[in-house]
Amino acid sequence: MQKDQVKNSGLLIVSNLFISLTNFLKQVIMAYFLGVSSQIDILLLAQIVPTILQAMIGGGAGEILVIKRNKVISNEGFFEAVYITICLGIIILLGILYLISLGWFIPFFNLNPETTSLFKTMSIIFIVNMIPGTFTSILRPHLYSKGLYGFFTYSSVISQIIGVGFIFATIKSLGIFSFAYGLLLTSFINAFWFSLKSEIPFQEIFYINGWKMEFNNLKIMLNRVFSLSLQTLFNQLGTFWERSLSVKYLSGGYLSSLNYAKTLSELPNVVLLSSVLTTSYMEQVKRHKKDNNSFSEYTVKTLKILLNVGFILQLLMLFFAPVLIIVIFRRGKFDNNAVQSTLIIFNILTVSFLPRMLLNFFSRTMYIVGEYKKLFWAVVFKFIIQLLIMVSFITLFYQAIPVAILAGNIFIAILLFYYVGNKTQLPSIGFFIGRLIFISGISLLLLFIHTYTLPLYINKSTFQIILIFTPFMILSFIIFYFFLRKRGLLPDIITRYNLGRYTKNRFNK
Repeated sequence: MQKDQVKNSGLLIVSNLFISLTNFLKQVIMAYFLGVSSQIDILLLAQIVPTILQAMIGGGAGEILVIKRNKVISNEGFFEAVYITICLGIIILLGILYLISLGWFIPFFNLNPETTSLFKTMSIIFIVNMIPGTFTSILRPHLYSKGLYGFFTYSSVISQIIGVGFIFATIKSLGIFSFAYGLLLTSFINAFWFSLKSEIPFQEIFYINGWKMEFNNLKIMLNRVFSLSLQTLFNQLGTFWERSLSVKYLSGGYLSSLNYAKTLSELPNVVLLSSVLTTSYMEQVKRHKKDNNSFSEYTVKTLKILLNVGFILQLLMLFFAPVLIIVIFRRGKFDNNAVQSTLIIFNILTVSFLPRMLLNFFSRTMYIVGEYKKLFWAVVFKFIIQLLIMVSFITLFYQAIPVAILAGNIFIAILLFYYVGNKTQLPSIGFFIGRLIFISGISLLLLFIHTYTLPLYINKSTFQIILIFTPFMILSFIIFYFFLRKRGLLPDIITRYNLGRYTKNRFNK
């Protein structure tokens, strides 16, 4: 890992941690004012289809644009302008089609007349949000490729602050709608700033001859987008069924608990995905274009780092799960019953933290080596496994949904390891499966310990619970700090010495 990459990773870790914490703040506000309620369930239900449509187009379109283009054009930026315009046109069309078909989804979700109006209004807000959301998703990798990590950090942080400020100011008057409008406001602010900094000449999309010149390139790139869209669809369909089955078959508020638990369990993954995994992805792209051996070596080294860091983070999250949920959420309408229901789901989801992180790493690696079809079928099989478990056990086992998520993530992590291993020099698949079994076994042990020990202290005050866990937190922080320092993974702003040279020496040994 080179000095610039460590520096950029550190910058993005700090910025994305702040962004993720502001998103958590929204969850805390929601928990305080609404607790676990059917209103939140409807908000999450209305959000899922627009989220899927946006992810289908914007999720991988930016990364595909960054990887390569078969033909270099003389008018710099024209291709990007046309490409992004077409993607936005597609997302607008999909939004209109979904708006027209809203009436078909209401019977499918078994919504009663009291919640139908809320569902429709929320859906319209999220459909509109698809436009700026897709735009920023495509431009984000473009900004990274230009080295504008600092700009991304400042603009994203400021827009998040404005969004949270809006929610604070309107939560009492708008209620649940303040969260939807806050998301919409944040998306439009980001889209505006990204468009200014990208310097893409969108006014030149009316140059007809340019469209003709770039027709073949556009066709190739859009084919890749559509291929990846099918993969994204199956990847997101799991979330669709999670939310629809929760509303259909489980008690009101279960989806709220599932949402709190997923948000909390994905926080470290979001930080790593947006920082270390992003910068390592850019480095993988560069090395793959120059030398396959260098690409293979770098991929193996990055995987080893992720295995070690991911394992420690997963154990820390599981060990401190009760204090995390109590300190973050237990206030207002989020009572001890909500703590217990959320903690059980959080524990199960956290067992799949490392497999989910490796899934993100392997997926991006397969983008680079061009294995789109294999990645697509792996995602399809993952979805089928999750759906079968959810549908088969939803009425028999109350936690069927998080267990299905766990099973699907472990399965696809192993399958993608096998695929990537055929393109690089990864360790044997037996070694990888053994590591996953060992890590999952320890994680499950912690899960059972929490199940039996939680009643001993849940009725204590938040301050007393913090005191109980404080010595363990300090010890864990010291161990984790020295582990990162030994591996040369701390950013310059923390270590204040040349980690690029230090990391290089460590890897050479």
